[in-house]
Amino acid sequence: MRPGRPRRTLRFRLFLLAASGLLPLAIVAGIVLAWLSAERQRDARENALAVSRAMATAVDAELRATLGVLQSLALSDELAPAHLRRFHALARRVAEAQGWRSIVLADHQGRILLNSSMDPDAANPAPVEPGSMRLAIEKRQPVVGDVARGPLRLPAFAVRLPVEKDGELRYVLSAVIPTEHVLTVLMRQQIPATSVVSVFDRRLQRVARSRPHPTERPPASLQALLEKGNPEGMGTTFTLDGVRSQTGYTRLAAWGWVVATSIAAADAGTGVYEALGAVAAGLFASLALAAILAWYFARDVADPIDALKAAAGALGRGDPVHLPRLDIAELQEVGAALEHASTDRDCAAQERRAAEAERETLLARATEALQRAEEAGHAKDEFLAMLGHELRNPLAPMSTALHLMARKGDPGTQREREVMERQVAHMKRLVDDLLDVSRITGKRLEMRLQPLHLATLVRHAASAVQPVLGLRHLDLRIDGGAEALWVAGDEVRLAQVLNNLLGNAIKFTGPEGAITLGLAQAGAEARITVADDGVGMPPEVLKHVFDQFYQAPQGVDRSRGGLGLGLAIVRSLLEMHGGGVEVASAGAGRGSTFTVRLPVAAAPPEAAAAAEAGLAPPYRQRGRILLVEDNRDAADTAAVLLELSGLEVQVAYDPGVALSMLERFPPDVAVLDIGLPGMNGYELAGRLKAHPNGRNCYLVALTGYGTASDLARARAAGFRQHLVKPAAPDALLEAIREGLRENTDRRSP
Repeated sequence: MRPGRPRRTLRFRLFLLAASGLLPLAIVAGIVLAWLSAERQRDARENALAVSRAMATAVDAELRATLGVLQSLALSDELAPAHLRRFHALARRVAEAQGWRSIVLADHQGRILLNSSMDPDAANPAPVEPGSMRLAIEKRQPVVGDVARGPLRLPAFAVRLPVEKDGELRYVLSAVIPTEHVLTVLMRQQIPATSVVSVFDRRLQRVARSRPHPTERPPASLQALLEKGNPEGMGTTFTLDGVRSQTGYTRLAAWGWVVATSIAAADAGTGVYEALGAVAAGLFASLALAAILAWYFARDVADPIDALKAAAGALGRGDPVHLPRLDIAELQEVGAALEHASTDRDCAAQERRAAEAERETLLARATEALQRAEEAGHAKDEFLAMLGHELRNPLAPMSTALHLMARKGDPGTQREREVMERQVAHMKRLVDDLLDVSRITGKRLEMRLQPLHLATLVRHAASAVQPVLGLRHLDLRIDGGAEALWVAGDEVRLAQVLNNLLGNAIKFTGPEGAITLGLAQAGAEARITVADDGVGMPPEVLKHVFDQFYQAPQGVDRSRGGLGLGLAIVRSLLEMHGGGVEVASAGAGRGSTFTVRLPVAAAPPEAAAAAEAGLAPPYRQRGRILLVEDNRDAADTAAVLLELSGLEVQVAYDPGVALSMLERFPPDVAVLDIGLPGMNGYELAGRLKAHPNGRNCYLVALTGYGTASDLARARAAGFRQHLVKPAAPDALLEAIREGLRENTDRRSP
């Protein structure tokens, strides 16, 4: 059973089973009652229509009787211009006898000649309801006017009779009848107390209503029914009292009046409600009987079920399960299953305890192995960081010394110098690869993404490898549409990707081979291709070319060297940029093609301004430089490089000596090693910035530690630049020039 679902007892389910047999009877009874109710409502509408017809006949007879009286007056001898005073007296007597408000005589143009309710000599006003007067004159037929209010503001209507003599219209004789006269006609009929009869004129103004109400217009539902314009009709409406009713109406064809009768729907359904009550009582009695039978028969099942419940509880508690013989076969099978489950439970418990003991042993071993692996990983990271630092320290002075030798221009040592430069660069690349792959696999490599103009990056990469091409030919191909391509990337890491791929192509291409570097756009991606016509790769090599530490089979001389990390780093760096790399080769000796994919980004708004500002402003080639480095060779060679650039340099091999120099040598820029003896570079930076002569000093870190955490720690200590050994001479000079420019800008007013 699902959690939260209400539980139902056996007795309740048996009750539902018995009660379900009554459902067809209830459905049939409901259908019959619905049909009977519909029939009663239809009969009520037809009765309302019949009453409306009868009432319409009575009202029409009363109106025609009025016309008969008017016709008698029209034939009297007093109706002549010379006897109008005698006709006035006659009209007054007739109006009083009939209960009319007045009798009005108008000429053939509708002008009032006399009014029985007014003095004969009094000025006669215009007709109160001129529409019916005009209609009687135009049609020369009797007309029953609409309800209107005269000077006394009492409702009445006019019955008008055109009087013709010798074929000409002479007069219009009108009887002004109060609406109560029509109400009297209605009340003489036998109208049920819950029914309402209403009479309306042509404009649907109420003439009379069997039940008083202040509203003179029909209710909205009845008005909608009457406005259809049919001679007769039926429908369901609501009276002005809000009672739902069945309504029938009839129009008086001769006069345009409407008689409507509404019978309360409750009266029409009286018999149906009684039948519904009888059916409901029968169903309730049947349900009560079903409940009694369910309770009675459930006793024979409840006792065995209670025994099964007790057995299930014992099974859950882990106690032995023993059941008596049950009289119901199905329940006896359930009991046997519970006893078997109890036996199986005991066996499973023993096996589980043994398995838990074994699992605890394995868990302890796995925990110990994981801890050893974490310690080994931490030790590996520390070893690689220290290895990088120790290897970079000797590479820094070697690189600087080679740069100085190049600047001195000794042609006798050029070949040896070039060999050493290539080997130093190769050693630096191996160290960088080792540290990069460690950071990538440990997910500690941080990317600094920014908008990059891809064509510029590709051109720089092509220029960077020119010195090592030898006789090889490098063809740079940038499609016209690719000039506008931008990507979001880390400039240093993407340059590393291109340098690795180009270096790989140079390594595996013959001395006079051809290499192609291309840039194009493919949909929402930028594609950089590095193709060569070198040694190529067979299929078994293609499958593993991006694996770490994998190298294609070589001879015993390992003429091409390497650690097998370059392409693995390329793939990882591109994946971190949301892109990828593929390789294709037609086979051994048929060259290789590497394709780099990078998602295209929108060009930054300031791209044009940045391009125009690409030339660096002129800088002041003067300044005092404090160089602190415990490796004397590295310090001395770097000092010579800076002095040749026109800078004033002081060298300290010890941090204490560097602090003592501040009294007589306030530096503009301080280049500090981090791994100094006695006091590391971070502490020295703080002491230097606290000294009055070093407060405005621009700090540059030159160190063998190059992880992201090392960079962050250097920033926190106040270093503005962080260079990793062996730093290129141009990079060191540019960092110092940046510091000198900043100091100059700060001093300028």
